[in-house]
Amino acid sequence: MQCFMAVTLTSTGVQFSNSTENTTASRNMGQLISINSWGSPGTYTWYKPAGCTKILVQVQGAGGGGCGYCESGGAGAYTEKLIDVTSVSAVTVTVGAGGVNTGYYSAAGDGGTSSFGGYCSATGGYGANRHVSHTGGHSGYPSGGDVNLRGGVGTGHGDTGGREAVGGGGNSYFGSGYKASHSTNTTNWGRTAPGAGGAGGAMQGWAGQHGGPGIVIVYNYS
Repeated sequence: MQCFMAVTLTSTGVQFSNSTENTTASRNMGQLISINSWGSPGTYTWYKPAGCTKILVQVQGAGGGGCGYCESGGAGAYTEKLIDVTSVSAVTVTVGAGGVNTGYYSAAGDGGTSSFGGYCSATGGYGANRHVSHTGGHSGYPSGGDVNLRGGVGTGHGDTGGREAVGGGGNSYFGSGYKASHSTNTTNWGRTAPGAGGAGGAMQGWAGQHGGPGIVIVYNYS
């Protein structure tokens, strides 16, 4: 025999037939109106669509650059936030650039910070060798979001043996970077997931990859 409890939606949550109330019940997001996304480094403006009252924002910081001998960049941080935009008309959007690559021994460039106005931001991952020589870059830091996640750490110095890559950039919320090929490390440039760290080159004379640029995505709801 099954027993069902009647529930009633109230202004503050869900009320059960035994008079208890759950005030943390999820709210109706309304209808999805449109989606905006910015995946190239730069500064942009989000304009509120007609009928929009709330938005869900995803912000991914850029990845750090890689060096030679598998020393790879760290991934950028990730944050997301639900925002009431009833009284908001426009917000500045910033997308961080991926950290520049470099050769063996050098410190690669850090990834840039991505942000959605002053609501939430995610710093970029650090380049390889930024903290200690021959190590992978650390992740960036998120702030302001309802969800705040750090990314993966890049690999450090590795023995590639027969020219086979063993290193990889730190994974971001959106995916991973590409490892260098066993014969060349240039063909996979530009194929890194948003915010992922650049992979280190497989050989001493090979430079690593650039870090993946950040990305900002906005879901507009009625």
